[in-house]
Amino acid sequence: MQKAKEQEIVRVEAGAWRRVMSWEEEPVLTLSLRWPKLPEEPPGLRRVGRYYRRLSEQWKSRWEGELYRRACSGAAAAREASRPFRPWTAALDFRITCQEPGLLSLCLDAVEDPGAARPVTLRQGDVWALPSGTIRTPESFFPPRRRWRRQVLEAAAAQIRARTASGEALFCADWPHRLEREFSPNRFYVEDGSLVFFYPLCTIAPYFEGIPTFCIPKPEVLS
Repeated sequence: MQKAKEQEIVRVEAGAWRRVMSWEEEPVLTLSLRWPKLPEEPPGLRRVGRYYRRLSEQWKSRWEGELYRRACSGAAAAREASRPFRPWTAALDFRITCQEPGLLSLCLDAVEDPGAARPVTLRQGDVWALPSGTIRTPESFFPPRRRWRRQVLEAAAAQIRARTASGEALFCADWPHRLEREFSPNRFYVEDGSLVFFYPLCTIAPYFEGIPTFCIPKPEVLS
């Protein structure tokens, strides 16, 4: 019975919240959040659901506090200089990148758009073993004692060379050094049969390239 339950696809819904914040009756900041909602049972799923609820509350607290104060300062400065002010926005959203028996992978983006300045996107990838509600690490997808980190970095380097040669993308001149220095095993998710590793904005490529991602075929180990 337990084995049959583990083979079920978990139903994931979306929680949503939105607010427009004003300063002296002028809208200065619009907030919107969408986060994953999981069933309350078994306990592992409940833990995952509560984790995302807490995460959404953390972003909401930051945006209603620090970001709102900065938006108010921007609106005041624009008014003093007789310049138009474009309201700021902040949004948290998610998408399910892989959902299969025993596995749930999600990608979450938090985007802060401070009016006239460049928007900033912070990405988070999560891979869960279900129904236990435990995190899957990249290492768990590779054979034991395999140098998986080196394998991932070499594959990413090959993809960068190919993209650069074809003119598809631009990377920082010292990307070979940055690729290893900025690598984090926590920044990945599963999608289309691959492990997708990503780097934050401006770490290995210019801002206009967005968030660089590299796909590594998912080994058929413990998956």
